[in-house]
Formats: sequence, structure tokens, C-alpha cells
Amino acid sequence: MKAKEHIKKIAGSRWARTLALAVTAAVIFSWLYTHGISPVWTAVAIICFRGFFRFLYRVACLLVALAILLCILSFLVF
Repeated sequence: MKAKEHIKKIAGSRWARTLALAVTAAVIFSWLYTHGISPVWTAVAIICFRGFFRFLYRVACLLVALAILLCILSFLVF
């Protein structure tokens, strides 16, 4: 039981979320840089076109939900 409490404490920590976000951003920017995309321009695009990226995220969520729904329906039919 102590391990669960410790994990919940770490998961709920603001520092843990910030650290996870920083590590994720570093990995993504590193991957973009190795593929020839400047991290500076990527950050500028994210800041300036925030609404566009929210729109793309919503479209991606909708497409994934549609794909899952179609998979479930295809298993029910066949």
C-alpha cells in the first residue's frame, strides 16, 4: 500500500509533470532537428499558430475515434 501512495504522490506532483513535459519536448525537438526542421521555427509556429494546432489535434482525435468505431463495427459484422 505504501508503494501506491508514493506513486500517487509523484504522479500528482507539479514538478513531475513539468519534468515529463520538458523531457517530451526535448525528445520531440531533437527528432525534428535530426530531420532538418529548426526547433526555433517549430516553437515559433506552436506559439503563433496555437489555434491551428488545436484544430489539428481535434481533427486527429476525431479520426482516431472514427477508426476505433469502424474497427468495433467491423468485428461485430464479421
